[in-house]
Amino acid sequence: MDPILQKFRDKFLEEAVGLLDSFEKDILELEKNPSLQQNIESAFRAMHTIKGASGMYGFDFVCEFTHHLESVFQLVREHKLSFTHELFELAFQAIDHLRKLLNDERLADLANLSTHHQLMAQVEKMACVTDQPDLSTSTQPEVVASASSVHTWHILFQTDEKIYFRGISVLGLLRDLAQLGRFQVSRLDFLSDAQTDMWSILVSSNHDESDIREVFMFVEEYCTFTPLTDKDVFDENTTGLVTSTDDSLQNDVSILDYIERNTQDSLTNSDKCCERKSANVAAKQKVRRISVDSIKLDHLMYLVSELITVNSQLSLATKDAAYNTLKPIIERVDALSKQFRNNALEIRLVPLSDTLLRFQRLIRDLSKQLNKKIELVTEGVDTELDKSTIDQLSDPLMHIIRNCIDHGIEMPDLRLSKGKPETGSIKITACHSGNYVLIKIEDDGSGIDCEKVRLKAVERGLLKADDKPSRSELFDLIFLPGFSTAQSLTEVSGRGVGMDVVKRKITDLRGDVIVDSIEGAGTSFTLKLQQSVTIIDTLLFCVGNTYLTLPVNEIDLCVQETVANIDKRRHNGTLAYNNQLIPFIDLRELFCLSGKYEGKVKVIVVKNADKHLALLADIIVGEHQAVLKPLGKSFNNQPYIASASQLGDGNLAFMLDTHRLQAAYDTIVG
Repeated sequence: MDPILQKFRDKFLEEAVGLLDSFEKDILELEKNPSLQQNIESAFRAMHTIKGASGMYGFDFVCEFTHHLESVFQLVREHKLSFTHELFELAFQAIDHLRKLLNDERLADLANLSTHHQLMAQVEKMACVTDQPDLSTSTQPEVVASASSVHTWHILFQTDEKIYFRGISVLGLLRDLAQLGRFQVSRLDFLSDAQTDMWSILVSSNHDESDIREVFMFVEEYCTFTPLTDKDVFDENTTGLVTSTDDSLQNDVSILDYIERNTQDSLTNSDKCCERKSANVAAKQKVRRISVDSIKLDHLMYLVSELITVNSQLSLATKDAAYNTLKPIIERVDALSKQFRNNALEIRLVPLSDTLLRFQRLIRDLSKQLNKKIELVTEGVDTELDKSTIDQLSDPLMHIIRNCIDHGIEMPDLRLSKGKPETGSIKITACHSGNYVLIKIEDDGSGIDCEKVRLKAVERGLLKADDKPSRSELFDLIFLPGFSTAQSLTEVSGRGVGMDVVKRKITDLRGDVIVDSIEGAGTSFTLKLQQSVTIIDTLLFCVGNTYLTLPVNEIDLCVQETVANIDKRRHNGTLAYNNQLIPFIDLRELFCLSGKYEGKVKVIVVKNADKHLALLADIIVGEHQAVLKPLGKSFNNQPYIASASQLGDGNLAFMLDTHRLQAAYDTIVG
């Protein structure tokens, strides 16, 4: 296949997936409220666009299927067909089938072929609901009325490469136009140039102007519609003539002469029309998002990280007084590199809401399958994560939600007997916390029975009968391979894949899963995630010969203490801060580093949520713009190190995970 055509086909596939997502979102909203006309129009436009573009790029089965599905939603738009349970189920099945057709455009898969024929029959049957004639009226008068209501319009249609790049098939538009009546197309050479083509289209139809305009709804800004006559110009008696009640027109004027004579007026009207629409078009374009290959973004991030590293080397190499004249330029380069860094990071970020559509559909389908009533509640889902993190996060979230639906939320009658609402809820919330993103999935179901978990652990030999583990230790057991307290496996969550897979995938992201549950009230899973590649402002300090960093926004205070005062406080591990005692951690002891503190000890107070923690260090170097990258498997035995950054002199600076440090201290104290 021609590389250029393949490029456009790939672009079509990308846009088709986006349109299907939009269509699915509209159907989910309409299932809750079928009267949302805006969603009806949006669903129709999605099918209309896919139909036109798929025909242009040779996806014939997609074009055929969406054409019939579009007819169904046309009936809904015209209030000739109402939303029913059957229609919603058909719409969701159609979405799933279209996704398969995009990967199997020739229907080579026999299962897809069988599904295609079945769904086509259902769609055609539904599209023909209103095709039967109304027997209460006479047929003859209707024919007469139809014959007398034929009108002819002139359409001035300007095309350029923008239409082609938008994936709009002009041939598809003409196919739709042919269904409304007879038409003739002519290219106006005297108005066309190297950039644009101008086309004259004559249409004779018994449909009204709104139906004609609807064919060109996606290119209406390129069209000018002019009514010509209330007769069919393609009739044998009027072919080539324009008959009009307008006194300014002569009865025997050729159509082409009429068009040429009135083209400038049409163009003027077209300009005015475009001016009226330009505000709306411009408003839409302001929020337009551009799709970029993730490989290009990865390369951009690599270049940004290299720029930051070189900038750090430049700053280090010009500290000598001999370079004072260069200091303003270096400071300017540093400021620009920070802006470049922030902009590049924002490009890679994707809101969590972009992934929620699949979870809405999952909850909808599984709740029906299990005869449960469940709603999805979201909060803070505009929180953005790195694209690579979002991609790897999908499966763990999917599995957690499956477990909430299957094992968490009770049946409606059982919920009512417990005094709960009949409809259960699954809530997804997201927020930033320092250098992390926290995603919480919680349900209001039956919760985790800690005693059942303990007995299961004893049965499997993981605990002794007289052991008394804490709640957090019991919750950690559910992440062991094959560990389940369910009485029986189900098709929904009993697939041989347990919570151990969730734990492993989150760990691969250098994240944590925190479980909390109240029996009878519900369960929550909190995912604490770190961006895959992050460039942030940090505080650089030393312990021995080891460089360490902390995010600037986590630091409350940096002070000095005497070695003698620190030694006096080692027995209880606390220091005075803001009229309270806070714990301190000796990083030299924690990481088994050589040497000892001399003279003054640097104390860095960090804030983690609502808790404070003090860290001891030898030297505070200062602010450092760090390019943080995940560490390899060789650092798996260092849970308190989150990532690393290369300094200007080639040394590595390790980012501390204050959340794990705080959790380790809480465990020791507890």
